[in-house]
Amino acid sequence: MKKLLVVLAALLLLTSMTGCSGGGNEQKGDEPSVITIDMSTLFIVPALEATQKVEDQINDYLLNTLGETDYKIHLRITSIGDYLQSIPMELAGGADGSVDIVQVFDVAGWSDNGYIIPLDPYLDNELKPTYEMIKPIMGNGRVGGQTYMMPRYFGTVLDWKWIYNKDLVDAAGIDVSKITDIDTLGDALAELKVAYPDEHFLVYCDQFNRLYNLKTHTSQVGTYTATVGDSTTLYDYYETDAFKDAIYKAYEFRQKGYADPEGSANTLSHDAVVMGGSAKGVIMGHSNDPESIATMFSTTNTYGANFGAVTIGIDDLATDTLGIGISHACKDPASAAKFINLLYTDQFVWDSLIFGAEGQDYEWNEDHTKIRYPEGLDFNTVPYNCMYSCGMIGNGFDFFLEYESGNETGSNGEYGKILFEKASVPPLYGFIPVTTNVLNEVTAVSNVVEQYSSVLMYGDVNPDEKYPEFIAALKDAGIDRIVADFQAQADEWVKVNK
Repeated sequence: MKKLLVVLAALLLLTSMTGCSGGGNEQKGDEPSVITIDMSTLFIVPALEATQKVEDQINDYLLNTLGETDYKIHLRITSIGDYLQSIPMELAGGADGSVDIVQVFDVAGWSDNGYIIPLDPYLDNELKPTYEMIKPIMGNGRVGGQTYMMPRYFGTVLDWKWIYNKDLVDAAGIDVSKITDIDTLGDALAELKVAYPDEHFLVYCDQFNRLYNLKTHTSQVGTYTATVGDSTTLYDYYETDAFKDAIYKAYEFRQKGYADPEGSANTLSHDAVVMGGSAKGVIMGHSNDPESIATMFSTTNTYGANFGAVTIGIDDLATDTLGIGISHACKDPASAAKFINLLYTDQFVWDSLIFGAEGQDYEWNEDHTKIRYPEGLDFNTVPYNCMYSCGMIGNGFDFFLEYESGNETGSNGEYGKILFEKASVPPLYGFIPVTTNVLNEVTAVSNVVEQYSSVLMYGDVNPDEKYPEFIAALKDAGIDRIVADFQAQADEWVKVNK
């Protein structure tokens, strides 16, 4: 009996000393919890030493400026491609001591799978300042009546541009004022192909669906369904005119040699290809104006080119499934919620995650109004650079450091907010369907989409041949049952919210 009591006492002691672990390290006694946050980057993953410097800077600020003694953070940075695979696998593993704060890319799927926990208990406490700030868009984080994600407060309405090598385009005599959408862009690309038969003035075509969505006011709902115009009727997204027009235009441009010939086989990002000069133009969306983006590309490309940019479309509002959530494995969710709140309300924390550490990645000018790179370094060589990730987390409307060399992030809070406030609102904005009733169909449809959608959207294959196969496979997989189930949910949502 005495031995048993000793064992029980020891177990109780260990339990009482367990905190929210980061990287598998349990915290004991009065030491703060370690909250692990894993943030994706669209750029090069910083070295561990550089990330550690940023982590140390934030933890020093938490303790010595904010007086925070309940927790400290452990910062992980993962490439966007790896993130979309590794984080769901890590969360599905169910192991304790894993990541605590995650970027959520599919709030409905991740909540259905139990990867993330409801945040409602913290909305009136740890998350209250953020909740009050972003209340109009909180529907983006709710699934089945519960809040699973704090939506990013950012310029999610993008100004889509064709960004191009200005010297080459000007020399060819192209009047860019005539380029207003994807179709008029095609006219300019035809002229450029004559002038420069061996060059490509587009990287990939997989974003064309975004451009045709906005042209037709087609709004995707839960990935596989969509509304068109002002109606709340849901359709199979892949049967909409927007998707069909996009894949036919992608195939046309590939056949005419306008875009990168590798298509979906190329593993480099859009910006990496154009910044390096392999392609002399690219379509990208930013929450910034064309002139600023042209300056940014001219400043940060690696082959000395001068860029121009022209708007070819501006997004409608869309239910945004990207934000920040708390992992089911977190042992101290209240502290995790406190740090999430800082992503929206504290400039130093947000700027540190995006711009890095003072001295290592930037330094202030003489009057402390703008920053610059440390001597001998630039956008491509600083140890830590997550500026291309500024649209992925937190509050991007207010918190930006300004470089002496110009805008390096591709975003502008003031311009982004104007776009956001003026954007057209889809009829089911804020509605996120639950997949509980159609899990088997969603799994089957996702497999079909993975097989067909990329090659069609990149223009790799002839839609006359593959598109009918794709639609038939979707119907065999149960896409119509998904549409019907989502429609029933949408009708109930409209009764409550409209």
